Amino acid sequence: MRTVELQEIGEIIRKIRKRRGLRLEDLADDNISVATISNIERSVPHVSMEKALYLLDKLNIETSQIPYLLTQEEKEMRRIQLELETVESLWKLKRYEKAVNKIEDLDLDDAHPFAATAAYLKGKCLIDKGKTKQAERSLYNAIKLANQNPYNNSTNVEAASFCELAIIAYVQNDLDGALQFVNSAWGAFQKDGDRQYIRFIIHVNKAIYLEKLGRINEGMRVIEAIWDSLYEIDEVETLLTFYWLRNEFMRRTGAFEDAVEYIHKGLPLAVRNNQYKFIFEFWTQLGCIYTSLDEKEKAESCFDTALNVNELLPDPKVASTTYTKLGTLYMQQNKLAEAKETINQAINISDKYNDVPRLTYALMLMGDLLKNRKEDQDAITYYQRSLELSQKHHLKYREYKLLLKLAQCWHQLNEQEFQKCIRNMYEVKVELINKEGDIFEEQD
Repeated sequence: MRTVELQEIGEIIRKIRKRRGLRLEDLADDNISVATISNIERSVPHVSMEKALYLLDKLNIETSQIPYLLTQEEKEMRRIQLELETVESLWKLKRYEKAVNKIEDLDLDDAHPFAATAAYLKGKCLIDKGKTKQAERSLYNAIKLANQNPYNNSTNVEAASFCELAIIAYVQNDLDGALQFVNSAWGAFQKDGDRQYIRFIIHVNKAIYLEKLGRINEGMRVIEAIWDSLYEIDEVETLLTFYWLRNEFMRRTGAFEDAVEYIHKGLPLAVRNNQYKFIFEFWTQLGCIYTSLDEKEKAESCFDTALNVNELLPDPKVASTTYTKLGTLYMQQNKLAEAKETINQAINISDKYNDVPRLTYALMLMGDLLKNRKEDQDAITYYQRSLELSQKHHLKYREYKLLLKLAQCWHQLNEQEFQKCIRNMYEVKVELINKEGDIFEEQD
């Protein structure tokens, strides 16, 4: 009997046992244990052929029936696989309720080879339905089931599930948690398995989380490690995200000419594919670069172009970045009223969508504006709120910067608060120095 058939026989035995209402214990005896029966049903490698045949005999299954049963099992597996492919298409079409109903109608038990895939897809649908806790349970279940059944050794369902858990943590502003999950995804990823696109998702998401944490050097290394393989990406949104990240890292480390070069590679691709988010992002990046180069007219034109895309954005919260950058430009031009109005828009957007990294930056910028206007007490209010959020969500580079700004405000107002800020700055700086590889501090 072929090895491939042994895997299918395990599933046949499991189905017949359950159809007859038998427990594993009902089939166990002195010659075959519960653990061995479970291993046979789950197609665990190195299961004894003799034990498998013994179990068939106990179930009164003739060896002559095997070819027919295998054929039927293959048809059933193809049917379920098609159903799960349907579920994935329904998810892409945002028909989440219908997709979840299909999964539940399949009613796969935990030992089924496709149980882990079903749990993973259900988790993805529940995320987009806004049912986060249920989604987490389903994804953790997918990871558990993937590890229980050897069928999943090449499916990369475990890695994909860790990726989704990372996204949940990211949306909840738990950047450290997101980073841990994405590292687990890379640890679980099978380089010769299915869903090869996941390795790009892992790298791009890890770089995003590092960027949000201000760990620029680490994020840049993640992008560079996979850059030469980008030709394998067949999804334009993922490819554009890599371009955006590389531009952002180069911009924030002062490599402006290189950043502009890559923006002009990514921007036409975004325009051709109606990727409004990236049209918006690339024009914003150009505006930031021209601001840094003190080419204010060009910068304002770029920001204005970006904001013309605003109504077409699939994710409105990203507009906060452009408003803060435009506010910075207005401050440099001494247009303080326009700057205050623009920064307030950024704060309101970030607050509405609970986007902590963007909110902390917008609050800090408003503090800068008020401090420049000699309104130190009001500036402290904004700095303090930004600091508390940064501390809560472990944004260490921003925390350090905010402590410095607060120290500058308190210097003439309150010596005790000033000394407290200085001491806290020292403690945060020690933490940052101890982070291996963090050469570049956060640059805005």
